[in-house]
Amino acid sequence: MSFKKLLPEVKEALKSIEILGVSEFGKTLFSSIKAGGHVLALAPEKSGKTKASIVACFNKVNKELEGAPRVIFICKSIEAAVNLHERITKVAEQLDVTVDLAHDKGNMVQQRNDIFNGTEIIVGTIKRIHDLYIQNGINFKLLDYLIIDDFEDVLMQGRVTEVKRLIESFGKTQLICLANGINSRVEQFVNSVELDLKTLQVK
Repeated sequence: MSFKKLLPEVKEALKSIEILGVSEFGKTLFSSIKAGGHVLALAPEKSGKTKASIVACFNKVNKELEGAPRVIFICKSIEAAVNLHERITKVAEQLDVTVDLAHDKGNMVQQRNDIFNGTEIIVGTIKRIHDLYIQNGINFKLLDYLIIDDFEDVLMQGRVTEVKRLIESFGKTQLICLANGINSRVEQFVNSVELDLKTLQVK
Protein backbone atom coordinates (compact mmCIF):
# COMPACT_ATOMS: atom_id res chain seq x y z
CA MET A 1 0.00 0.00 0.00
CA SER A 2 1.40 3.40 -0.99
CA PHE A 3 1.04 6.80 0.66
CA LYS A 4 -1.25 7.81 -2.20
CA LYS A 5 -3.78 5.13 -1.20
CA LEU A 6 -4.29 6.48 2.31
CA LEU A 7 -7.77 7.68 3.16
CA PRO A 8 -8.23 11.29 1.97
CA GLU A 9 -9.01 12.48 5.50
CA VAL A 10 -5.77 10.91 6.79
CA LYS A 11 -3.66 12.54 4.09
CA GLU A 12 -5.32 15.88 4.84
CA ALA A 13 -4.71 15.51 8.59
CA LEU A 14 -1.04 14.61 8.03
CA LYS A 15 -0.56 17.90 6.20
CA SER A 16 -0.93 19.63 9.58
CA ILE A 17 2.56 18.38 10.48
CA GLU A 18 3.89 18.79 6.95
CA ILE A 19 3.82 15.11 6.03
CA LEU A 20 3.04 15.11 2.31
CA GLY A 21 4.78 11.83 1.54
CA VAL A 22 7.52 9.53 2.76
CA SER A 23 11.15 8.93 1.78
CA GLU A 24 12.28 5.91 -0.22
CA PHE A 25 13.32 4.15 2.98
CA GLY A 26 10.08 5.32 4.57
CA LYS A 27 8.11 3.63 1.77
CA THR A 28 9.91 0.36 2.44
CA LEU A 29 9.29 0.65 6.18
CA PHE A 30 5.64 1.62 5.74
CA SER A 31 5.05 -1.35 3.41
CA SER A 32 6.73 -3.74 5.86
CA ILE A 33 4.63 -2.49 8.77
CA LYS A 34 1.48 -2.76 6.68
CA ALA A 35 2.39 -6.31 5.64
CA GLY A 36 2.54 -7.43 9.29
CA GLY A 37 5.31 -8.92 11.39
CA HIS A 38 7.98 -7.40 13.59
CA VAL A 39 10.42 -4.87 12.14
CA LEU A 40 13.86 -3.52 13.04
CA ALA A 41 14.55 -0.44 10.90
CA LEU A 42 18.19 0.66 10.75
CA ALA A 43 18.77 4.03 9.11
CA PRO A 44 20.45 7.35 9.94
CA GLU A 45 18.61 10.28 11.47
CA LYS A 46 16.32 12.15 9.08
CA SER A 47 15.91 9.11 6.85
CA GLY A 48 12.16 9.09 7.43
CA LYS A 49 11.75 6.29 10.00
CA THR A 50 9.61 8.19 12.50
CA LYS A 51 7.58 9.87 9.77
CA ALA A 52 6.78 6.51 8.15
CA SER A 53 5.75 5.08 11.52
CA ILE A 54 3.39 8.02 12.09
CA VAL A 55 1.84 7.39 8.68
CA ALA A 56 1.46 3.68 9.53
CA CYS A 57 -0.11 4.62 12.86
CA PHE A 58 -2.83 6.74 11.28
CA ASN A 59 -3.34 4.29 8.45
CA LYS A 60 -4.31 1.82 11.20
CA VAL A 61 -6.01 4.23 13.62
CA ASN A 62 -7.97 6.95 11.84
CA LYS A 63 -11.17 7.16 13.87
CA GLU A 64 -12.31 6.89 17.46
CA LEU A 65 -12.30 3.25 18.58
CA GLU A 66 -13.77 1.54 21.61
CA GLY A 67 -11.60 -0.31 24.07
CA ALA A 68 -7.89 -0.45 24.75
CA PRO A 69 -5.01 1.44 23.05
CA ARG A 70 -4.08 0.44 19.50
CA VAL A 71 -0.65 2.10 19.17
CA ILE A 72 2.08 2.91 21.71
CA PHE A 73 5.10 5.06 20.81
CA ILE A 74 8.07 4.80 23.17
CA CYS A 75 10.66 7.60 23.07
CA LYS A 76 14.18 7.85 24.48
CA SER A 77 13.46 10.83 26.75
CA ILE A 78 10.71 12.96 28.25
CA GLU A 79 11.56 15.79 25.86
CA ALA A 80 11.33 13.48 22.84
CA ALA A 81 8.00 12.09 24.09
CA VAL A 82 6.54 15.57 24.61
CA ASN A 83 7.62 16.67 21.13
CA LEU A 84 6.26 13.55 19.42
CA HIS A 85 3.01 13.76 21.39
CA GLU A 86 2.57 17.35 20.23
CA ARG A 87 3.07 16.36 16.57
CA ILE A 88 0.78 13.34 16.70
CA THR A 89 -1.94 15.23 18.56
CA LYS A 90 -2.21 17.77 15.71
CA VAL A 91 -3.10 14.94 13.36
CA ALA A 92 -5.26 13.02 15.81
CA GLU A 93 -7.47 16.01 16.64
CA GLN A 94 -8.63 16.19 13.04
CA LEU A 95 -9.59 12.51 13.07
CA ASP A 96 -11.32 12.43 16.50
CA VAL A 97 -8.57 10.13 17.75
CA THR A 98 -7.36 10.41 21.36
CA VAL A 99 -3.65 10.58 22.21
CA ASP A 100 -2.32 10.39 25.77
CA LEU A 101 1.14 11.30 27.06
CA ALA A 102 2.76 9.10 29.71
CA HIS A 103 6.23 10.04 30.97
CA ASP A 104 8.20 9.86 34.20
CA LYS A 105 7.52 13.40 35.43
CA GLY A 106 3.76 13.19 34.99
CA ASN A 107 1.24 12.08 37.62
CA MET A 108 0.98 8.32 37.10
CA VAL A 109 -2.47 8.05 38.69
CA GLN A 110 -3.81 10.73 36.36
CA GLN A 111 -2.11 9.11 33.39
CA ARG A 112 -3.65 5.75 34.23
CA ASN A 113 -7.08 7.33 34.65
CA ASP A 114 -6.77 9.10 31.30
CA ILE A 115 -5.90 5.82 29.60
CA PHE A 116 -8.77 4.00 31.33
CA ASN A 117 -11.15 6.69 30.10
CA GLY A 118 -10.31 5.68 26.55
CA THR A 119 -7.43 6.37 24.21
CA GLU A 120 -6.28 5.05 20.87
CA ILE A 121 -2.61 6.16 20.98
CA ILE A 122 -0.13 6.54 23.84
CA VAL A 123 3.21 8.34 23.59
CA GLY A 124 5.65 7.96 26.45
CA THR A 125 8.93 6.83 27.97
CA ILE A 126 9.83 3.18 28.49
CA LYS A 127 9.93 3.40 32.30
CA ARG A 128 6.50 4.97 32.65
CA ILE A 129 4.88 2.74 30.01
CA HIS A 130 6.34 -0.31 31.78
CA ASP A 131 5.24 0.91 35.23
CA LEU A 132 1.70 1.52 33.98
CA TYR A 133 1.63 -1.90 32.32
CA ILE A 134 2.69 -3.86 35.42
CA GLN A 135 0.05 -1.97 37.45
CA ASN A 136 -2.60 -3.00 34.91
CA GLY A 137 -2.82 0.57 33.69
CA ILE A 138 -2.45 -0.42 30.03
CA ASN A 139 -4.29 -3.26 28.32
CA PHE A 140 -2.33 -4.76 25.41
CA LYS A 141 -5.22 -6.92 24.23
CA LEU A 142 -6.08 -4.75 21.23
CA LEU A 143 -2.64 -3.20 20.71
CA ASP A 144 -1.61 -3.24 17.04
CA TYR A 145 1.80 -1.52 17.18
CA LEU A 146 4.47 -1.02 19.84
CA ILE A 147 6.83 1.46 18.20
CA ILE A 148 10.17 2.23 19.87
CA ASP A 149 11.92 5.29 18.45
CA ASP A 150 15.69 5.72 18.90
CA PHE A 151 15.74 2.06 19.88
CA GLU A 152 19.50 1.86 20.42
CA ASP A 153 19.34 4.76 22.89
CA VAL A 154 16.50 3.14 24.86
CA LEU A 155 18.56 -0.06 25.19
CA MET A 156 21.70 1.90 26.15
CA GLN A 157 19.72 3.33 29.08
CA GLY A 158 19.57 -0.18 30.51
CA ARG A 159 15.90 -0.73 29.68
CA VAL A 160 16.23 -4.15 28.05
CA THR A 161 14.29 -5.88 30.84
CA GLU A 162 11.38 -3.46 30.55
CA VAL A 163 11.18 -3.88 26.78
CA LYS A 164 11.22 -7.67 27.10
CA ARG A 165 8.53 -7.56 29.77
CA LEU A 166 6.24 -5.64 27.42
CA ILE A 167 6.95 -8.10 24.60
CA GLU A 168 5.90 -11.02 26.81
CA SER A 169 2.34 -9.68 26.73
CA PHE A 170 2.10 -9.63 22.95
CA GLY A 171 -0.80 -11.23 21.18
CA LYS A 172 -1.26 -9.79 17.72
CA THR A 173 0.95 -6.77 18.46
CA GLN A 174 3.73 -5.85 16.03
CA LEU A 175 7.04 -4.63 17.48
CA ILE A 176 8.53 -1.84 15.38
CA CYS A 177 12.03 -0.76 16.43
CA LEU A 178 13.51 2.36 14.84
CA ALA A 179 17.28 2.68 15.28
CA ASN A 180 19.83 5.09 13.85
CA GLY A 181 22.34 2.26 13.64
CA ILE A 182 23.37 -1.11 14.98
CA ASN A 183 25.37 -1.56 18.18
CA SER A 184 26.13 -4.40 20.57
CA ARG A 185 23.01 -3.78 22.68
CA VAL A 186 20.76 -4.00 19.61
CA GLU A 187 22.51 -7.17 18.41
CA GLN A 188 22.21 -8.76 21.85
CA PHE A 189 18.54 -7.87 22.04
CA VAL A 190 17.76 -9.32 18.62
CA ASN A 191 19.58 -12.54 19.48
CA SER A 192 17.88 -12.89 22.86
CA VAL A 193 14.19 -12.55 21.93
CA GLU A 194 11.96 -15.15 20.35
CA LEU A 195 10.61 -12.77 17.74
CA ASP A 196 11.17 -12.91 14.01
CA LEU A 197 12.41 -9.35 13.57
CA LYS A 198 12.67 -8.39 9.91
CA THR A 199 15.67 -6.08 9.51
CA LEU A 200 15.41 -3.16 7.09
CA GLN A 201 18.56 -1.19 6.37
CA VAL A 202 19.46 1.72 4.12
CA LYS A 203 21.39 0.37 1.16
